Amino acid sequence: MKQRVYEILYRELVENYANSKGRTNTADFWLTISAISFVYGLITCITGLASYIPYGYLYAVSLGGGILITLSILLCLPTIMLMARRLRDSNNDPMLIILLLVPILGWLALLYLLCKRTSPIQNRPDISNNDTNIYNDEASVYNNDASIYNNEATVYENEGNVYNNVANTLQKQSVSGVFIVGLLVLGWLVNSAGSAMINHNLMVEETAYGNLEPSALTKKANRLLESETATTEARSVVSAYYENLGKEDYHAAYRQLSVREMERYGTFELWQQAVAKAQHPKVETIQLDYVSQDKEDDYTFNYTGFKVTFEKGQEPVLVRLYNAGKGWGIISIEDVEED
Repeated sequence: MKQRVYEILYRELVENYANSKGRTNTADFWLTISAISFVYGLITCITGLASYIPYGYLYAVSLGGGILITLSILLCLPTIMLMARRLRDSNNDPMLIILLLVPILGWLALLYLLCKRTSPIQNRPDISNNDTNIYNDEASVYNNDASIYNNEATVYENEGNVYNNVANTLQKQSVSGVFIVGLLVLGWLVNSAGSAMINHNLMVEETAYGNLEPSALTKKANRLLESETATTEARSVVSAYYENLGKEDYHAAYRQLSVREMERYGTFELWQQAVAKAQHPKVETIQLDYVSQDKEDDYTFNYTGFKVTFEKGQEPVLVRLYNAGKGWGIISIEDVEED
Protein backbone atom coordinates (compact mmCIF):
# COMPACT_ATOMS: atom_id res chain seq x y z
CA MET A 1 0.00 0.00 0.00
CA LYS A 2 2.85 2.36 0.78
CA GLN A 3 4.16 2.12 -2.77
CA ARG A 4 0.67 2.74 -4.16
CA VAL A 5 0.24 5.86 -1.99
CA TYR A 6 3.57 7.26 -3.18
CA GLU A 7 2.64 6.59 -6.80
CA ILE A 8 -0.71 8.40 -6.46
CA LEU A 9 0.76 11.42 -4.68
CA TYR A 10 3.63 11.70 -7.14
CA ARG A 11 1.27 11.48 -10.11
CA GLU A 12 -1.26 13.99 -8.75
CA LEU A 13 1.10 16.58 -7.25
CA VAL A 14 4.27 16.31 -9.35
CA GLU A 15 3.57 14.81 -12.76
CA ASN A 16 0.24 16.60 -13.17
CA TYR A 17 1.00 19.73 -11.14
CA ALA A 18 -0.15 21.98 -14.03
CA ASN A 19 -2.50 19.60 -15.82
CA SER A 20 -6.19 20.47 -15.69
CA LYS A 21 -7.24 18.33 -18.67
CA GLY A 22 -7.07 14.86 -17.13
CA ARG A 23 -9.31 13.09 -14.66
CA THR A 24 -8.79 12.21 -10.98
CA ASN A 25 -11.11 9.74 -9.31
CA THR A 26 -12.67 10.28 -5.89
CA ALA A 27 -10.32 8.02 -3.93
CA ASP A 28 -7.12 9.48 -5.38
CA PHE A 29 -8.39 13.03 -4.86
CA TRP A 30 -9.23 12.57 -1.20
CA LEU A 31 -6.05 10.58 -0.57
CA THR A 32 -4.06 13.55 -1.87
CA ILE A 33 -6.05 16.07 0.18
CA SER A 34 -5.69 13.90 3.30
CA ALA A 35 -1.94 13.59 2.78
CA ILE A 36 -1.59 17.37 2.40
CA SER A 37 -3.66 17.92 5.56
CA PHE A 38 -1.53 15.41 7.45
CA VAL A 39 1.71 17.15 6.41
CA TYR A 40 0.32 20.52 7.51
CA GLY A 41 -0.77 19.04 10.83
CA LEU A 42 2.60 17.35 11.35
CA ILE A 43 4.49 20.60 10.77
CA THR A 44 2.16 22.41 13.19
CA CYS A 45 2.64 19.70 15.81
CA ILE A 46 6.44 19.81 15.50
CA THR A 47 6.28 23.60 15.80
CA GLY A 48 4.20 23.24 18.96
CA LEU A 49 6.73 20.85 20.48
CA ALA A 50 9.62 23.14 19.53
CA SER A 51 7.90 26.09 21.22
CA TYR A 52 8.62 24.43 24.59
CA ILE A 53 12.35 25.02 24.11
CA PRO A 54 13.47 27.75 26.57
CA TYR A 55 13.60 31.11 24.78
CA GLY A 56 12.77 29.27 21.56
CA TYR A 57 9.13 30.19 21.13
CA LEU A 58 9.64 32.99 18.60
CA TYR A 59 12.17 30.98 16.60
CA ALA A 60 9.92 27.92 16.51
CA VAL A 61 6.81 29.84 15.45
CA SER A 62 8.73 31.86 12.84
CA LEU A 63 10.37 28.79 11.32
CA GLY A 64 7.20 26.70 11.40
CA GLY A 65 5.14 29.51 9.94
CA GLY A 66 7.70 30.08 7.20
CA ILE A 67 7.64 26.41 6.23
CA LEU A 68 3.84 26.38 6.10
CA ILE A 69 3.73 29.51 3.95
CA THR A 70 6.33 28.09 1.56
CA LEU A 71 4.46 24.79 1.36
CA SER A 72 1.20 26.62 0.67
CA ILE A 73 2.78 28.52 -2.23
CA LEU A 74 4.25 25.33 -3.71
CA LEU A 75 0.98 23.40 -3.42
CA CYS A 76 -1.32 26.18 -4.61
CA LEU A 77 -1.21 25.36 -8.35
CA PRO A 78 -1.15 21.54 -7.97
CA THR A 79 -4.17 21.69 -5.64
CA ILE A 80 -6.16 23.88 -8.04
CA MET A 81 -5.36 21.54 -10.95
CA LEU A 82 -6.28 18.55 -8.79
CA MET A 83 -9.69 20.03 -8.06
CA ALA A 84 -10.21 20.81 -11.75
CA ARG A 85 -9.48 17.19 -12.73
CA ARG A 86 -11.84 15.91 -10.01
CA LEU A 87 -14.63 18.15 -11.27
CA ARG A 88 -14.10 16.93 -14.83
CA ASP A 89 -14.06 13.32 -13.64
CA SER A 90 -17.52 13.82 -12.06
CA ASN A 91 -18.78 15.33 -15.35
CA ASN A 92 -18.78 18.94 -14.09
CA ASP A 93 -17.25 22.09 -15.52
CA PRO A 94 -13.79 22.66 -13.96
CA MET A 95 -14.60 26.38 -13.87
CA LEU A 96 -16.90 25.61 -10.92
CA ILE A 97 -13.76 25.90 -8.82
CA ILE A 98 -14.63 29.60 -8.53
CA LEU A 99 -17.15 28.50 -5.89
CA LEU A 100 -14.19 28.78 -3.53
CA LEU A 101 -14.77 32.53 -3.66
CA VAL A 102 -18.29 32.14 -2.25
CA PRO A 103 -18.12 31.61 1.54
CA ILE A 104 -20.10 28.79 3.20
CA LEU A 105 -22.68 28.02 0.49
CA GLY A 106 -20.09 27.94 -2.29
CA TRP A 107 -17.76 25.79 -0.23
CA LEU A 108 -20.52 23.32 0.61
CA ALA A 109 -21.59 23.10 -3.04
CA LEU A 110 -18.01 22.54 -4.17
CA LEU A 111 -17.51 19.90 -1.49
CA TYR A 112 -20.55 18.04 -2.80
CA LEU A 113 -19.22 18.14 -6.38
CA LEU A 114 -15.79 16.92 -5.29
CA CYS A 115 -17.35 13.94 -3.52
CA LYS A 116 -19.38 12.78 -6.55
CA ARG A 117 -18.47 9.49 -8.18
CA THR A 118 -16.70 9.12 -11.51
CA SER A 119 -19.10 9.88 -14.36
CA PRO A 120 -19.30 7.38 -17.31
CA ILE A 121 -17.57 8.73 -20.38
CA GLN A 122 -20.51 8.05 -22.72
CA ASN A 123 -22.56 10.57 -20.75
CA ARG A 124 -20.12 13.31 -21.66
CA PRO A 125 -21.59 15.32 -24.57
CA ASP A 126 -18.24 16.38 -25.95
CA ILE A 127 -17.29 12.75 -26.62
CA SER A 128 -20.61 11.19 -27.60
CA ASN A 129 -21.46 13.99 -30.03
CA ASN A 130 -18.10 13.73 -31.73
CA ASP A 131 -18.51 9.99 -32.08
CA THR A 132 -21.98 10.44 -33.56
CA ASN A 133 -20.68 12.91 -36.13
CA ILE A 134 -17.93 10.51 -37.10
CA TYR A 135 -20.42 7.68 -37.54
CA ASN A 136 -22.72 9.84 -39.74
CA ASP A 137 -19.86 11.00 -41.94
CA GLU A 138 -18.65 7.47 -42.45
CA ALA A 139 -22.18 6.28 -43.25
CA SER A 140 -22.56 8.90 -46.02
CA VAL A 141 -19.21 8.00 -47.56
CA TYR A 142 -19.22 4.23 -47.25
CA ASN A 143 -22.76 3.33 -48.23
CA ASN A 144 -21.63 0.09 -49.85
CA ASP A 145 -19.70 -1.11 -46.85
CA ALA A 146 -22.57 -1.35 -44.33
CA SER A 147 -21.26 -4.44 -42.65
CA ILE A 148 -17.82 -2.91 -42.13
CA TYR A 149 -19.37 0.27 -40.81
CA ASN A 150 -21.53 -1.63 -38.34
CA ASN A 151 -18.48 -3.37 -36.99
CA GLU A 152 -16.63 -0.06 -36.63
CA ALA A 153 -19.65 1.53 -34.96
CA THR A 154 -19.75 -1.32 -32.48
CA VAL A 155 -16.09 -0.76 -31.64
CA TYR A 156 -16.58 2.99 -31.14
CA GLU A 157 -19.66 2.47 -29.03
CA ASN A 158 -17.74 0.14 -26.77
CA GLU A 159 -14.95 2.66 -26.22
CA GLY A 160 -16.91 4.27 -23.43
CA ASN A 161 -17.39 0.92 -21.73
CA VAL A 162 -13.68 0.17 -22.08
CA TYR A 163 -12.83 3.50 -20.47
CA ASN A 164 -15.31 2.93 -17.67
CA ASN A 165 -13.89 -0.52 -17.02
CA VAL A 166 -10.41 1.01 -16.80
CA ALA A 167 -11.72 3.73 -14.48
CA ASN A 168 -13.39 1.14 -12.26
CA THR A 169 -10.19 -0.91 -12.21
CA LEU A 170 -8.15 2.13 -11.17
CA GLN A 171 -10.74 2.93 -8.52
CA LYS A 172 -10.41 -0.57 -7.09
CA GLN A 173 -6.63 -0.35 -7.17
CA SER A 174 -6.69 2.90 -5.23
CA VAL A 175 -6.14 3.12 -1.47
CA SER A 176 -9.03 2.06 0.74
CA GLY A 177 -11.47 4.60 2.09
CA VAL A 178 -10.69 3.59 5.68
CA PHE A 179 -7.04 4.52 5.20
CA ILE A 180 -7.98 7.87 3.65
CA VAL A 181 -10.40 8.75 6.46
CA GLY A 182 -7.87 7.62 9.06
CA LEU A 183 -5.18 9.81 7.50
CA LEU A 184 -7.55 12.79 7.41
CA VAL A 185 -8.53 12.32 11.07
CA LEU A 186 -4.90 11.86 12.10
CA GLY A 187 -3.98 15.08 10.31
CA TRP A 188 -6.75 16.92 12.16
CA LEU A 189 -5.60 15.50 15.50
CA VAL A 190 -1.93 16.42 15.12
CA ASN A 191 -2.89 19.87 13.83
CA SER A 192 -5.19 20.43 16.83
CA ALA A 193 -2.50 19.22 19.23
CA GLY A 194 0.12 21.49 17.66
CA SER A 195 -2.20 24.52 17.70
CA ALA A 196 -3.08 23.86 21.35
CA MET A 197 0.60 23.72 22.33
CA ILE A 198 1.39 26.92 20.44
CA ASN A 199 -1.54 28.78 22.04
CA HIS A 200 -0.65 27.49 25.51
CA ASN A 201 2.97 28.57 25.20
CA LEU A 202 1.86 31.94 23.81
CA MET A 203 -0.15 32.55 27.00
CA VAL A 204 2.84 31.51 29.09
CA GLU A 205 5.09 33.87 27.12
CA GLU A 206 2.67 36.78 27.40
CA THR A 207 2.28 36.28 31.16
CA ALA A 208 6.06 36.16 31.65
CA TYR A 209 6.45 39.20 29.39
CA GLY A 210 3.92 41.21 31.37
CA ASN A 211 5.61 40.31 34.66
CA LEU A 212 9.12 40.90 33.22
CA GLU A 213 10.03 37.29 33.89
CA PRO A 214 12.47 35.36 31.68
CA SER A 215 10.88 34.54 28.33
CA ALA A 216 11.48 34.85 24.61
CA LEU A 217 9.27 37.96 24.43
CA THR A 218 11.03 39.60 27.38
CA LYS A 219 14.40 38.84 25.82
CA LYS A 220 13.25 40.38 22.53
CA ALA A 221 12.02 43.52 24.35
CA ASN A 222 15.32 43.99 26.14
CA ARG A 223 17.20 43.44 22.88
CA LEU A 224 15.10 46.12 21.18
CA LEU A 225 15.75 48.60 23.99
CA GLU A 226 19.44 47.62 23.98
CA SER A 227 19.46 47.04 27.72
CA GLU A 228 18.73 44.05 29.96
CA THR A 229 17.40 46.36 32.68
CA ALA A 230 15.44 48.88 30.60
CA THR A 231 11.99 47.42 31.24
CA THR A 232 12.73 46.90 34.94
CA GLU A 233 13.83 50.53 35.30
CA ALA A 234 10.72 51.76 33.51
CA ARG A 235 8.45 49.72 35.78
CA SER A 236 10.19 51.11 38.87
CA VAL A 237 9.27 54.62 37.69
CA VAL A 238 5.59 53.66 37.42
CA SER A 239 5.70 51.95 40.81
CA ALA A 240 7.35 54.98 42.47
CA TYR A 241 4.81 57.34 40.91
CA TYR A 242 1.78 55.57 42.36
CA GLU A 243 3.49 54.83 45.63
CA ASN A 244 4.21 58.53 46.15
CA LEU A 245 0.65 59.46 45.14
CA GLY A 246 -0.66 57.06 47.75
CA LYS A 247 1.47 58.80 50.39
CA GLU A 248 0.44 62.20 49.00
CA ASP A 249 4.07 63.00 48.35
CA TYR A 250 3.23 65.01 45.23
CA HIS A 251 6.69 66.47 44.74
CA ALA A 252 8.24 62.98 44.54
CA ALA A 253 5.47 61.78 42.20
CA TYR A 254 5.89 64.87 40.00
CA ARG A 255 9.57 64.03 39.46
CA GLN A 256 8.57 60.78 37.72
CA LEU A 257 6.90 62.72 34.90
CA SER A 258 8.66 63.58 31.65
CA VAL A 259 9.27 67.18 30.64
CA ARG A 260 6.54 66.79 28.02
CA GLU A 261 3.95 65.83 30.63
CA MET A 262 5.04 68.62 32.97
CA GLU A 263 4.64 71.19 30.21
CA ARG A 264 1.13 69.97 29.51
CA TYR A 265 0.02 71.13 32.96
CA GLY A 266 2.16 74.26 32.98
CA THR A 267 3.14 74.33 36.67
CA PHE A 268 3.45 71.92 39.55
CA GLU A 269 0.56 73.59 41.36
CA LEU A 270 -1.84 73.05 38.46
CA TRP A 271 -0.77 69.40 38.17
CA GLN A 272 -1.20 68.89 41.91
CA GLN A 273 -4.71 70.36 41.83
CA ALA A 274 -5.65 67.98 39.02
CA VAL A 275 -4.34 64.77 40.59
CA ALA A 276 -5.43 65.65 44.15
CA LYS A 277 -9.09 65.50 43.10
CA ALA A 278 -8.81 61.87 42.02
CA GLN A 279 -8.76 58.84 44.26
CA HIS A 280 -5.55 56.85 44.44
CA PRO A 281 -6.26 53.26 45.50
CA LYS A 282 -3.44 50.82 46.04
CA VAL A 283 -1.84 49.37 42.93
CA GLU A 284 -2.51 45.69 42.37
CA THR A 285 -0.39 44.82 39.32
CA ILE A 286 1.96 46.58 36.91
CA GLN A 287 2.37 44.61 33.69
CA LEU A 288 4.42 45.45 30.62
CA ASP A 289 2.16 46.09 27.63
CA TYR A 290 4.53 47.09 24.82
CA VAL A 291 7.96 48.39 23.92
CA SER A 292 9.07 50.30 20.83
CA GLN A 293 11.94 52.41 19.56
CA ASP A 294 12.27 55.37 17.21
CA LYS A 295 15.49 56.75 15.78
CA GLU A 296 15.72 60.31 14.50
CA ASP A 297 19.08 61.53 13.25
CA ASP A 298 21.50 60.93 16.13
CA TYR A 299 18.80 60.48 18.77
CA THR A 300 17.18 57.25 19.91
CA PHE A 301 13.81 57.31 21.67
CA ASN A 302 12.69 54.24 23.61
CA TYR A 303 9.05 53.81 24.53
CA THR A 304 7.29 51.48 26.94
CA GLY A 305 3.74 51.04 28.15
CA PHE A 306 2.53 49.42 31.38
CA LYS A 307 -0.97 48.32 32.23
CA VAL A 308 -1.71 49.22 35.85
CA THR A 309 -4.59 47.62 37.76
CA PHE A 310 -5.91 48.83 41.12
CA GLU A 311 -7.73 47.48 44.12
CA LYS A 312 -11.35 48.42 44.93
CA GLY A 313 -12.44 47.84 41.35
CA GLN A 314 -11.03 51.01 39.84
CA GLU A 315 -10.60 50.89 36.07
CA PRO A 316 -7.06 50.01 34.89
CA VAL A 317 -4.91 52.55 33.08
CA LEU A 318 -2.12 52.45 30.54
CA VAL A 319 0.96 54.38 31.61
CA ARG A 320 3.23 55.37 28.73
CA LEU A 321 6.89 56.27 29.23
CA TYR A 322 9.81 57.28 27.06
CA ASN A 323 13.55 57.57 27.44
CA ALA A 324 15.68 59.87 25.31
CA GLY A 325 18.90 59.03 27.13
CA LYS A 326 18.17 60.86 30.38
CA GLY A 327 16.11 58.23 32.16
CA TRP A 328 12.51 57.12 31.93
CA GLY A 329 9.68 59.56 32.36
CA ILE A 330 5.89 59.24 32.19
CA ILE A 331 4.45 60.93 29.09
CA SER A 332 0.76 60.03 29.52
CA ILE A 333 -1.74 58.07 31.58
CA GLU A 334 -4.72 56.78 29.59
CA ASP A 335 -7.68 54.52 30.01
CA VAL A 336 -7.11 50.99 28.77
CA GLU A 337 -8.86 50.24 25.49
CA GLU A 338 -10.64 46.91 25.48
CA ASP A 339 -9.66 44.55 22.65
